[in-house]
Amino acid sequence: MNTHFVWNADPVIAVLGTLQLRYYGIFFASTILIGFFLMRRILRMYGYKDKMADDFLVWGVLGVVIGARLVHCFFYEPQFYLSNPVEILKIHKGGVASHGATIGLITAVLLFIRKYKIKFFELSDGIVFAAGVGATLVRLGNLFNSEIVGRETTASWGWKFIRNSADSHIARNLATGKCDISSMDCLIQYWPVRHPSQLYEAAGGLTILLIMLAVSFVFKDLKKPGIYVGIFLTGYFTFRFFVEFFKEHQVFMDGTLDMGQYLSFPFIIFGLFAFYYAFRIYKDDPGVKNVKK
Repeated sequence: MNTHFVWNADPVIAVLGTLQLRYYGIFFASTILIGFFLMRRILRMYGYKDKMADDFLVWGVLGVVIGARLVHCFFYEPQFYLSNPVEILKIHKGGVASHGATIGLITAVLLFIRKYKIKFFELSDGIVFAAGVGATLVRLGNLFNSEIVGRETTASWGWKFIRNSADSHIARNLATGKCDISSMDCLIQYWPVRHPSQLYEAAGGLTILLIMLAVSFVFKDLKKPGIYVGIFLTGYFTFRFFVEFFKEHQVFMDGTLDMGQYLSFPFIIFGLFAFYYAFRIYKDDPGVKNVKK
């Protein structure tokens, strides 16, 4: 008897001619809109006009998309993409990395502040709110795509991802000779049960986002550039490090830790430096409210 939750959601909401409206796309677009609103709010606190957030929007989106794609291609499947470089451009087929999105976003920030002569941590403190939204909503998009699944488990809260093609093959192999493999009722008995790791990561992203929002509302006049960068990078990537133990491994590095865990270390360290900057290096600048743009 099947006692585990069966996940068989269609990732496509509607089909408009040759175009598909997918949950992932809705969540990604929502990340941009909600994140943009929150970024504006923090930048206003530091004295910037809304135009600063408006100007950065395109830079940020391009940084996230390019960074997420390239890190996936060259860190997780380098042999395939180096042999088939044209495939790098086919992002619609899937294959992005959240660590790469963060790297791309940081790169966009560095280029932007060089052009507009503003402070790194002030801009970044606004951006990590958008990152927190993305860490939550994009993982829900992955859930609807039945991708980035967790490891197999015997836990009662495990899920069966019916639209995961790899699990379909496993179920068919296990069921062969035992029941009619043309019947879904047969196959589902042998379907792998996995951790819903997308929900774990979404919960982590939401928790960190709520902490940042709470700090920003309780301490409305707190002007410590770097504090929100510290909260997000240290909190989220520490959480990510431990969630990786429950995810299906994509690339093993040494038989114990995977690529995602190793990529988390530099973000945690940089997050700790952001805290140090906010409370030990940064000095209140009475002129910060007179900022430009």
